[in-house]
Amino acid sequence: MTTPTISQRRYSGVSADERRAQRHERLLQAAYEVFGVHGYRLTTMRLICAQARLADRYFHEHFATVHECFKHVHDRTTMDVSMAVEEAIRSLPPDLLTRARGALQTFFEQIRQDPRRARILIQDASNSGLTAEDRVAQQYAFIVDLLRARFRQKYPALQGYPNIDLIISGCIGMVSHTTMLWIERGFDLPVETLIDHNLYAWTGLDQWLSSANATALQKTA
Repeated sequence: MTTPTISQRRYSGVSADERRAQRHERLLQAAYEVFGVHGYRLTTMRLICAQARLADRYFHEHFATVHECFKHVHDRTTMDVSMAVEEAIRSLPPDLLTRARGALQTFFEQIRQDPRRARILIQDASNSGLTAEDRVAQQYAFIVDLLRARFRQKYPALQGYPNIDLIISGCIGMVSHTTMLWIERGFDLPVETLIDHNLYAWTGLDQWLSSANATALQKTA
């Protein structure tokens, strides 16, 4: 008979690996609360451990630094919002502007529903040192891929100019900046107002790209 390893031994029916996973989850939930309430710059390991009701040594069992912990919380929060946006997009007809409206509505509602989420994803993403490229890659990767595929399907004659990736990044930057102002002003505008003002740019973009695509098709005819 083999002797069970430390990770296999069970206390009160729970193995060491299971207890470790539970501590990790408690720390992440506590960190979400602390980062969301106090902000990145004021958050410390002690605050997170106090919120989780765990000794400091357990923090280092999972995270090397507070910044690493923030990245885990940021990634999880990003995933939650992205899944909600993806579900909304896939439930709509494959029209670019219809899906853009649905994605914007879901995104703004997700941000408004929880001020902690707003701080972590929008306000503190730059304070934490995440680059603009990192933030776009993490927060909007699915949306970028979906838009790129949709743009190429709708405007097939555009080969390299205008640059679709730059256009998408610009639109996402506009949404991010609009959201930042909205948060700082205490969510003072209805979600529909934010959607409409962002869609003005999307509508104009659609007209511009449709015209450019028609011109390109005429040249190849």
